[in-house]
Amino acid sequence: MTESIKGFSKHALASALNSSEFQLILFPTEQCNFRCVYCYEDFEKGKMQEWLVKAIKEFIANKIPTLDKLTLSWFGGEPLLADDVVFEISEYALDLAKKYNCKVVGDITTNGSLLSIKTLERLVKSNQNYFQISIDGDESFHNKTRVMRTGRGSFDKIWTRIIAASKTQLDFKILLRIHVTDDNQQSILDFCERFNQHLSHDSRFTLYFKAIENLGGNSQKIKQLIKKQSAKDFATELTARYEKSLDISKNGNYICYASKANSLAIRSDGILNKCTVALNDDLNAVGKINQDGTLEINNHRYSTWLKGFTTLNSWQLGCPMSYINNNKSEFDFGDIQIKQVG
Repeated sequence: MTESIKGFSKHALASALNSSEFQLILFPTEQCNFRCVYCYEDFEKGKMQEWLVKAIKEFIANKIPTLDKLTLSWFGGEPLLADDVVFEISEYALDLAKKYNCKVVGDITTNGSLLSIKTLERLVKSNQNYFQISIDGDESFHNKTRVMRTGRGSFDKIWTRIIAASKTQLDFKILLRIHVTDDNQQSILDFCERFNQHLSHDSRFTLYFKAIENLGGNSQKIKQLIKKQSAKDFATELTARYEKSLDISKNGNYICYASKANSLAIRSDGILNKCTVALNDDLNAVGKINQDGTLEINNHRYSTWLKGFTTLNSWQLGCPMSYINNNKSEFDFGDIQIKQVG
């Protein structure tokens, strides 16, 4: 049995504070070719400018010599709308890491519509080979909620990309995140049948079921989708049914990346965040990256995200943004000092 402290595995706690590992979450663009009805993003920021790409490469060049492992996590918007940025930074990091015996891995949260075989091959070659693609049920329902910017449905495009990937011998993992609402549950069962027929034999593909939540998108539409409150129960039921394929961790309470000392996000304008959801919350803006690759860290805000390690509170470590917003009296949000980090 894994050793634990207050429900957290010792290994997970140590990994979250390990200075020889680092997760760099990057927003190569915050534009998207989809307009999903429950999306919380405003698409106001565009693609990373050239100065910022160079600054990130400088930051990586300074960081890699101190690391055993660097994880690049790509977010958006739709990150593959700026695939040239993804390629440039990931290939640079991999080449540099070879000199210092540092392992580089990567994951991409993508809608899947732009994941062509040519793109997939190049990403896999640079160890950016773990993908999360969201599906909202089978074609008829998915096309109501995951709509392209043009207004057209997106299911056929995504499914064609997925099947094409399955026909290759490439080394990748694709997690299909199945969004559950009150209204799409039969459609999800239909999709599961489709998955069983075409992909269940391929260990590179797994299913993950998640009830949608109101994270700041169109509140009225979201309320309509989950007003019966049956989505969470259905997601739990399907998770139990597909538990073996999900490879669910039994290693204790979840620790959010935003709680970890060795995880940091860089937005497409150079602002530093801890959380990829609370994008418009001032507390989430913990600093900025300079043109020379150094960071200016808002020490007080940054440390607020890490306080869960002093309490080992499962809520505080599992979703620090939610905890902070519900317990503001615990935190002092007064004058904040800036610290420059090389």
